[in-house]
Amino acid sequence: MITRDTLRELAAFQSPAEDAVTFYFQPGVPQDKSHRQEAILVKDLVRNAIASAEKVGKNGNVRASLEHILELSEQLHGNRGKGKAVFASESKKLWREFDVPPHLPSTQLIVNRRFHLTPLTCLSEVLGKVSIALVDRTRARLFEMSMDDVKEVADFINELTRRGRSDGFFGYDAGHAERRVDNETTGHYRRVGERLMELYGTGGIEAFILGCHEEARNYIEKELHPYTLQRLIGHFVADPATTSPDEVRQQAHRILREHRARQREQLVAEVLNEANAENRGALGLRRVLKSLQLGEVQTLVLERSFCATGTECPNCSSLDMARVKYCSFCSYEVQPITDLADAIIGRALGNGADIVYVPNNAQLQRHGNIAALLRFRAERNIAGRVAV
Repeated sequence: MITRDTLRELAAFQSPAEDAVTFYFQPGVPQDKSHRQEAILVKDLVRNAIASAEKVGKNGNVRASLEHILELSEQLHGNRGKGKAVFASESKKLWREFDVPPHLPSTQLIVNRRFHLTPLTCLSEVLGKVSIALVDRTRARLFEMSMDDVKEVADFINELTRRGRSDGFFGYDAGHAERRVDNETTGHYRRVGERLMELYGTGGIEAFILGCHEEARNYIEKELHPYTLQRLIGHFVADPATTSPDEVRQQAHRILREHRARQREQLVAEVLNEANAENRGALGLRRVLKSLQLGEVQTLVLERSFCATGTECPNCSSLDMARVKYCSFCSYEVQPITDLADAIIGRALGNGADIVYVPNNAQLQRHGNIAALLRFRAERNIAGRVAV
């Protein structure tokens, strides 16, 4: 499974031999059962990569990794509807292979000094584990969704006490019976909350979704642990007895999309407000690069179409958007970067920052498709210390 630590490890990797091989496999709709089109595409990508390496005299560095990818591609055959991500380096004896959600832009093969992580970070929103609970007065079914896979992890019944044939003399027992049923139902909801904590504790899920009848929703939420409530991102009307796993998946994906859209809108608004107030916001490539260098960035915000070239200093690792010859920080001779996005993502992940992609945002497009929410502003802290 790809975790934040995995992303940071991959982002920190650099190969002086320039043999960092990145392979993404996006399963398509096969034209025949043999999946020949997928195999032909991967063979063409490998052949082109070997030819490019031969031109610059680096064929020996990457050939073994590329041949291994070619062997792997013969076994994919659609990969059960999942995407595949591979990161390899022959000089560092590294091979990391992951199944990923099938939402990659395309099948790609890249050989460079560092791994190409943009497609993977675009998927980071769907890599976490989501818990879904379907609950009514007599039954609870708990599901877990990771990537596009949904599995049922618990199913238990609440046996309500049966009532007698009458409500007693003048209905005396009716109120007692009703209260007893209410208490048993409350205990059932409490067991749901306890079971969720047994399964996930206080760190096992990224989000929680509740499926129930609307009139029961508030009663169920009262019995959930605060940790679970903090991760509650949405509800849908469901009957545990009749809802299928496929319906659970569809509802969960809908709620996740709506939740993430709200989060992105709120984040962009916050960054713009903070930047306009000259506070914890940075807009545009030049300002974001400066904030990365100073370790200010808390959340890197990228429009999906962001693309830029630049330079990197091999001595102090500072990034620059200009085609300069020497580093502005240490005067060392810099190296050109054809894809500045990967370097920016690597620096952000290495600093512990989150990365959020925003699709088709006009406000970000006016600022070069890049912005950041900052932890602090270094110059303000320095000015405050000077004043003291």
